[in-house]
Amino acid sequence: MKKVVLSLGIVFMLGTLAVSQFSFYPIDNFENGKFAEGAKWWRFGDLKVEAVKNVYAEQPPDLIAESCGEYALQLKGQTNDWYVGGIGTELGLDASSYSRFQIDVYGDNIWQGKLKVEFFEDDNGNYNIEQDPQNQYEPVFDDKWVVEIQIQGEGYTRVSIPFSAFRDVNPKVGDDIWNPDQKNGSGGLQKLQLVAISENQKGMMNLRVDNLLLTY
Repeated sequence: MKKVVLSLGIVFMLGTLAVSQFSFYPIDNFENGKFAEGAKWWRFGDLKVEAVKNVYAEQPPDLIAESCGEYALQLKGQTNDWYVGGIGTELGLDASSYSRFQIDVYGDNIWQGKLKVEFFEDDNGNYNIEQDPQNQYEPVFDDKWVVEIQIQGEGYTRVSIPFSAFRDVNPKVGDDIWNPDQKNGSGGLQKLQLVAISENQKGMMNLRVDNLLLTY
């Protein structure tokens, strides 16, 4: 009888692991303590990027900060015209099973602003995003979807954004339909970029990001 119960327990555990395995898609949590520029990520503009150790406030306990592990990614830089810079990574996945983008953001009480989240999805069926270097590297044939996150004060904020909140910022390029699936030759959701915009025209940004993922 014990063997039967044990077997059932193992089956239940494996089933639970299978469900949890596909309930979210981890993009990065930076727990290796490095910003993998060139290997996984690229950087643009005047943004300085560095993996830094998290510091937790013991009282009151910060559950979001505790879930961020040992490292987060610091994004920092100055600007004379709002735009500071950003980072990007290749995704290349079928995101049709997910409905939200989630990120933990640590703000600054002095230097604030917003973080633009940009998704690029393949519409001309070649698993690639062609971009025009003469036009700020905007997509030539594919959709670009954007949402803005207002950076809060000091401390972590968990931001979960439904894909329905993203807007198509390049109408008449691509098919203007959110379809991040890998069907009919499409490469699905190809790229993610995070772009830092200062609150002031001449200002500075100082924030951290962690636990980037897609979820239901």
